[in-house]
Amino acid sequence: MTQKAATKSDRSNGKDKTAAAVQERATQTVENGVEAAQDGMTEAADQAKQITEQANAEIRKLTEKGTEFVRQNPGAAVAGAVGAGLLLGLALRSRD
Repeated sequence: MTQKAATKSDRSNGKDKTAAAVQERATQTVENGVEAAQDGMTEAADQAKQITEQANAEIRKLTEKGTEFVRQNPGAAVAGAVGAGLLLGLALRSRD
């Protein structure tokens, strides 16, 4: 092999090694990005679950308080419901 051919071969091998290194870094970067995205999605799902559980607990408390109020004050509850119905009916009626 001539010296020119050997130099050309060395440059070619160097380029191949550089390309492989760039490809490896790119692959690692993509894998890290995918892993970070998955971690973010898991964290967001956990937060959503926690918020949903808190909201459900608050709704249960309000329902229990409402039920207790109606049991203790049935007349006031009926009067409030009638009043709310009248106001809603007046607000939604057509103005012919």
